[in-house]
Amino acid sequence: MKILSKTFLGLDGFTTYPHMNGYVDGGRALVYMRTFADTRNLFLRDLESGEEKELAAFDKELEGSCWDIALNTRRLAMVLSNQAWIMDLDHPEDMKVIYTPDDTCKLDTLCSLTPDGRRLLCGEVRGALNVAIEIDVETGEVRDLFSKRWHANHFHYCPHDDRWVAFSHEGKTEEIPDRCWVWHAEHAPEGKCAFDQASDTPGVLLCVGHERWGFHDVSGYAPAYAHSPAGNRGLYEIFADGRPAKLVWKSDVIWHCSMDLTGRYVAVDTAGPIRDEPYTEKEYAEHLAYFKKHDQAKIPIFGDVAILDLETQDFVYVASARWSKHPFHPHPAISPDARWVAWNDFNPEKKGIWLAEIEYS
Repeated sequence: MKILSKTFLGLDGFTTYPHMNGYVDGGRALVYMRTFADTRNLFLRDLESGEEKELAAFDKELEGSCWDIALNTRRLAMVLSNQAWIMDLDHPEDMKVIYTPDDTCKLDTLCSLTPDGRRLLCGEVRGALNVAIEIDVETGEVRDLFSKRWHANHFHYCPHDDRWVAFSHEGKTEEIPDRCWVWHAEHAPEGKCAFDQASDTPGVLLCVGHERWGFHDVSGYAPAYAHSPAGNRGLYEIFADGRPAKLVWKSDVIWHCSMDLTGRYVAVDTAGPIRDEPYTEKEYAEHLAYFKKHDQAKIPIFGDVAILDLETQDFVYVASARWSKHPFHPHPAISPDARWVAWNDFNPEKKGIWLAEIEYS
């Protein structure tokens, strides 16, 4: 693997959330957002030609800055100020609202389209309940899939088999023993935990989060963070069908991830320098202390962006990126065809979105 080029796409630009797809037609184009004085604007960039067009401009005060694009159609979904919207990328001027909840309910700004773009998954808070709802994009029909009385969020379809819905038990990573959940109407109608978070030390759990479900299997990738008090830290593949989790990349510093269609190539950002590991215990402790201090104080810090090859266990360093609060986490997004990776950088000299082209030998 090697990086062929790096391109800065614009000041105050950023990608969508890691478990939401921002690529069009398998990687031929990318949708990203930029913030201006009074608006936040969506752009579509042709990755072959570099040509761009503006899709929409939203009032800066509208809540919501994430979007999902159906894997196999040119349909985009967003939640803006408590309404679910759909856009046809060929006719963006016809963007329309397909669902508005009751005034007493609140939609999560993260959403998920099925690969065919026909159904939209959203989280809705109704008092003490966190409800997963599914909207028929064509008819507007809405149905409840399931609900939890604890903080459930990050709802997204498993793109390999969209009958499976992934979701998270949200909370402080050091305190949540069952972060990664899945739901299936037949096999898990109440939902079930998909990762026991077991470490190498009996009775000690891994600190897990930022999971993304995949295209090649009924599985997802879940980082076990640097915060984990015991090993093995790194990237785990977890399964909806009961297979035990397996460590696919050992690392003390992986933070966010996204994968290509095959699951072989994974884009990650980090809480410390990416390199051939393991760190010594002293190095690990120093990186963790530095990260915790700055993260708790909301002070921007630098991390690395890299592409992992899970088959060969090789990686390529892409860039150093400065972190700040969302949307300026790096959140590297690899394209479905693995040819491109986009990421965010809060570096004040060029604060915005970057794109790199990758070549594989």
